[in-house]
Amino acid sequence: MKYSRQRELVREAVEKSSIHPTADEVYQEVRKREPTISLATVYRNLNQLSENHLIRRVVVPGDSDHFDHTLKEHEHMICTQCGCVVDIWPKSSLWEYFSGMEEAQITGYDLTLYGVCKDCAQKQSGAAEEDAQQE
Repeated sequence: MKYSRQRELVREAVEKSSIHPTADEVYQEVRKREPTISLATVYRNLNQLSENHLIRRVVVPGDSDHFDHTLKEHEHMICTQCGCVVDIWPKSSLWEYFSGMEEAQITGYDLTLYGVCKDCAQKQSGAAEEDAQQE
């Protein structure tokens, strides 16, 4: 893949993000440095970067894909309350488990967990405490 300034700006936007941004969020960030970039260009570059394993695509069923700059093996959880994507670092390597299967030669996998993120859990417990005090 040859160098492209626009692709580099897209990659940097994903890398510098503290969240797992969607294409629209990457687009908004890149436009700060490159006002003439189109949303189609951002999508095309995100696709190229993920196909070349320079970023990870996180598929969110029923919603926009998100993108992750962390290539080290880990999983993702989607918060069922706010929809954010959270990194999950398993204690043992799921890749080692799957790649050791005799039934098939596994070339990759995608596992998405669902739950409640730490921020939403804290909000829920704070609301429960407030309700208990009002009774």
